[in-house]
Amino acid sequence: MSEKKPTPGELRRQKAARKKTAESVAVEEQTSKTGEFARLIEKVEPQPSKPDPQPPKPDTRPLAPDPRHLTPDTRYPAIALIEYSSVTTGIICGDAMIKRAPIAVIKSGTVHNGKYLVLIGGSVGAVDEAYAEGLQVGGTQVVDSVILPVVHEQVHDSILGQRRKCEPRALGICETYTVAATLRSADAGVKGAEVNIVEIRLADDIGGKAFAIFNGDLFEVEAAVRIARESCTSAENWLRETIIPNLHPEMAAQVDATTYFSKASLDKLTESE
Repeated sequence: MSEKKPTPGELRRQKAARKKTAESVAVEEQTSKTGEFARLIEKVEPQPSKPDPQPPKPDTRPLAPDPRHLTPDTRYPAIALIEYSSVTTGIICGDAMIKRAPIAVIKSGTVHNGKYLVLIGGSVGAVDEAYAEGLQVGGTQVVDSVILPVVHEQVHDSILGQRRKCEPRALGICETYTVAATLRSADAGVKGAEVNIVEIRLADDIGGKAFAIFNGDLFEVEAAVRIARESCTSAENWLRETIIPNLHPEMAAQVDATTYFSKASLDKLTESE
């Protein structure tokens, strides 16, 4: 039996099928080579490493002040001070002020000349309310008083005993009969001029008086002293003012060390006989 020969049409279809198969094989081989080449590149060229995750940022928000302490590191926006002529009245008024409003801190006690001081600090509203109560209860026993709703930080710190360096520049001293007068004057002076408060002394060891020392350029010290005098609680409470245009370095060292005679050292001056 003779083998059937494919027709011309079948031959064309078989040829086309063989061509298509050859092309598919070529494409597969090319794809395989491309993938292998890419894998070799990955092995040779290091891939960029991912950055290390950043550690969380620390919480830098200031902590709430501890209401048990009033220090230069925990300043309160407002302070007030009332000066009483009677110790018993001062204690009664301090108690009334605490009961009247939620003040944050209180410091009270006797000072020279038989007076009793009550110092309070806290929010403006609370201090204002407690201050009014202290004045009302104290009545005629109130010697002098001051409220500073936005107290300057240098005044705040100086009340608590902090001192700043005294330099051989201009020096201004403001002396008053009452503690409250010095606080009001010092706060106004340091807010109105570019000066530093070297020290504020309050009542003890100076017969119940008080004083503030300004230090800086002459024209700034002059402005601070003038503003302090004009801002005193009353003209009767202002005692004296002094300006030294150019403080001698030896005297600056004395003031810088202390204004207490008992604590001052005996310094030998370099230019002396």
